[in-house]
Amino acid sequence: MFFVANKKRGIKGRVENVNRSLNGWVNYFHYRNSNQVMEKVKTHTEQRLHKHLMKRYKVKDREIGEGRFPSIDLYRRYGLYKVPTAAGWRSAHALV
Repeated sequence: MFFVANKKRGIKGRVENVNRSLNGWVNYFHYRNSNQVMEKVKTHTEQRLHKHLMKRYKVKDREIGEGRFPSIDLYRRYGLYKVPTAAGWRSAHALV
């Protein structure tokens, strides 16, 4: 899913491609008590994008890379889709 094909594409185009996949995946699977799974997907996506940016800009030290590319920047600057980690409802029953 992440940054395999077309190495000449810019980071914005790659993030858009990942966003399409994430958005479709979340819309399909986010219907039950999937908060833990969605948190894992969000964390994995952030880690992979951190790793890609560190490799792209040749940052060797992980702490420097996390400081240079904070998680909030992944969403604001690069436009990464924020995976919801909480269900949009309180109960599965219509009468409650």
